[in-house]
Formats: sequence, C-alpha cells, structure tokens
Amino acid sequence: MKKLDKLLILSYLGPLVLTFCIALFVLDMMFLWKYVDDLIGKGIEGGVLAELMFYASAVQVPMAFPLAVLVASIMTFGSFGEQFELTAVKASGISLFRFMRPLVYFTILLSIAAFYFSNNVLPVANLEFSTLLSDIRNQKPALAFQEKIFNSDIKDFSIRVDGKSSDEKTVYDVLIYDHTENKGNNHVIIADSAEFGFENNGAVMTIALFNGHQYKEETLPVEINVPAKMMVTSYKNWEKHFDLSDFKLERQDQASFTKLHRMLNLKQLKLGADSVLIDVASERDLMFENIGRYYLFLKQDEDTTGWFDQKKLSINFYDEYAAMNFAQKLNLLKSAQIKARNIKNIIVSKDEIIKYKLRDLIQFRLYIHQKFTLSVACLVLFFIGAPLGAIIKKGGFGWPMLLAVIFFVIYIVTSIMGEKTAEQLVLTPWQGMWLSTFLLLPVGIFLTWKAKNDSPIFTGSFYKKILKLKFKSKAKDV
Repeated sequence: MKKLDKLLILSYLGPLVLTFCIALFVLDMMFLWKYVDDLIGKGIEGGVLAELMFYASAVQVPMAFPLAVLVASIMTFGSFGEQFELTAVKASGISLFRFMRPLVYFTILLSIAAFYFSNNVLPVANLEFSTLLSDIRNQKPALAFQEKIFNSDIKDFSIRVDGKSSDEKTVYDVLIYDHTENKGNNHVIIADSAEFGFENNGAVMTIALFNGHQYKEETLPVEINVPAKMMVTSYKNWEKHFDLSDFKLERQDQASFTKLHRMLNLKQLKLGADSVLIDVASERDLMFENIGRYYLFLKQDEDTTGWFDQKKLSINFYDEYAAMNFAQKLNLLKSAQIKARNIKNIIVSKDEIIKYKLRDLIQFRLYIHQKFTLSVACLVLFFIGAPLGAIIKKGGFGWPMLLAVIFFVIYIVTSIMGEKTAEQLVLTPWQGMWLSTFLLLPVGIFLTWKAKNDSPIFTGSFYKKILKLKFKSKAKDV
C-alpha cells in the first residue's frame, strides 16, 4: 500500500468512527425520549437497562452507519481541500479518481460488512430488543408508598402509611387491609411504626410491625342467626411477608416474535415469500373448487368449446324453461339467486384472505430488498460525500455537517416514502425500496464529475458570477 493511500484511509477512519458514535448516541437519546414513560418508575436494574440500550444501539446501526459514511467522506476530502493537499495531489499528476480509489475499495468492504450485519446480526438484535422492551412494558411499576395514600399494588392487600423517615425504611402509623379471604374489610392491621426489608433478591418484602393491633371479623354461616365475632390481637413485634414476584421482570418466550419480518434473515425471508405464494395459489384453487359446485354447466377444458352438463339437464334448456309453469319457474329462479349469492360470498371471503396474504408477501419482498439497500446506500452516499468535500474544501463540523444532514434527510425521506408507496401498491417492492438510490445515484455521479473538473458550484463567487452574467444579458436586451 502506498503512503498516500495509507494516509487517506487513516484520515478517513477517525471521522468515520467519531461521527458513527455521535450519530448512534443521538439516536439512542431519541429512543430514550420515545420510551421514557415505559422505562421510568419500574425499578429496572442497571444490567437490564444496559442490555436494552445495547440492543437498541444495534437496531439503530442501519440509520447511523450511512450518515457516518456521508459525514466522514465530506470531512476527509473537505479537510484535504482546505489544506490544499488535494490541489497538490492533482498537481503531481494524480487524478481525483485515483486519489479516491483506496477509499472506494474500503467503502465496498464496509458495504459488505453492512450487508452481513443487516442479514445476520440485525434480525437477532431486533428479536432481543422487541422481547425485552415488551417485557419491560408489561412489568408493574416499582412498589412505592406515599404518605397518607393507600397502595394496592400488592395483590389482596391495601397499605397506608401516615409518615416516613428520611432513610425511607421506617414508616409511622401503618394501616393494612387484608383481602385474601375476599370478604371485604374484615381483617385490619394497625401499627405505630414499621420497617421495610427485602429478601430473595427483592422477590419477598418483609414488614416488621411494632406496637399495634389486629382486628379480624369471623363470619358465621348465614343460617346461624347470631352476630359475627370480632377477634382482637395486640402485639409488640410482628413480621409479615409479601410476595413481590409480580414486580420482577419476567422474560417471555420469543416464539411470538420470531415470525415478524424484521426478525428474519435473507434465506428465511425468501422461504416466507415462497410459502405465501403457495398459500395464495391454494386459496385460489379452493375458491374455484367451491364456486364450481354451484355452476349448472362447467367447461371441459380450455381447448374445446364443449360444456359439461353437471345437472344432466337437456341441451334445449330454454325450451324446457318455457314449458314450465309459474311455480316451477319461480323455484328455479330462487335457486339460481341463492347460488349466485353463495358464489358472491365465496369470492368476497377469499378475496379478503388473498389480499391479506399478498400484503404479507409485499412485506417479505420489502425486507428482502432492504437487506441490500443499506449496503448500496453506504456506497452511494460516499460518492456524494467525497466529491462534495472536494468541491467545498471545508473540513470540521461546519459546512460538512450541514450538507450531510441535508442529503441524509433526503435519503431518509425518500426511503420512507418509497416503502410506504410500495405497501400501498403504488410502486412495486423493488421500486419502493430502491427509490432513494435511484434519486441519489445521479446526484453522486454529477458531483463526482464536477469535483473531477474542479467546479466551484458550492462557492459564493460561482453564484455571484452567474448573477452578474444574468444582469448583463438583461441590460443588453434593454
């Protein structure tokens, strides 16, 4: 490897890693902002939250990686142009294409890595992320006691405290209603003070009660017409245990998520699409078979004009119909009407089933193309960013970041628009998923051509010159 190629790759790696980390951090913060209501107040352990953020970061890679390639390429070539290193390279007889060649090869390797990530790592990350987030959403909020407010989070118990100490462990004037017998407020426990504790890694909560009383009403059978008895017990120390297993994070089975499209790799998506096509063909055959039972005459085959007489009616059907009396005609018409309605119901029912399966087929094909669009997007955005940096000749996070954001927004908006229009059958799946590439690839070719010719299209002097020429032409016309 030549020193110039090595210098170029090392200059590119720094901005690439930096912008990728920044983009990933911003996307993670957006994720936290979106799901903050599902995460706060549930006492999630640090390890579980770190695991969730790890999978969330992996899910955000398809969006962060193209942006990092775009920004890094603009910054690298903009820095070379700003320091006149690009001018020196061209002056020494090295063309822009030759100068870009090592980064083109490097970006191709990154695109291959992006495809491997999209096909093998991303489905697993989506599966783990979706199941863990669902588990957290279904988890009960963390147990918390507020002063002078009844807490009924623990099953069959309602607990109220009038005051709490600064250490949050000791509470005062405790009132507990025990509803385990489902007989109303027949069991009441009061205490002057109590202390909270936890056992078995938080699965069991213990409350040590001090100086209190227990009131329990013993109900008698209805047929015994005697008043109920009240049992009163006084105590100095009493320890009660409460099961908090409902408040622990329970991991559910991932089987319910494994069939979602974003959880599948390329091979599984193709198998799923083939299965849908087989199901659609089967539904259509079944529909024609069910409809055929209501036809009076069936065509024998496509090559002949003969018809199969299902009901063994005579060929001269209209003469027989004319010879029928009114009641026979009426019965025949009613029978035909019923059969027509049955045929309509079969067609409508099967049409809805087939439409649903075809929408599922579209999703399979969209995700198949999506496996490749991430890789190609990295390459296309590189051919936008590299010549763009060579033209503007500015490094750092100023102009490069502004232009990168503009082109990245165009890429994201067109990608989403293409996917949605494909889902609505306006475009085919491959047209929808490749729409952003079709739009940005000509831009990359145009910018590369302009950069090769040292065009100053992003400088103020270029537009001032155009305006001067325009005003001069108008003055001549006058």
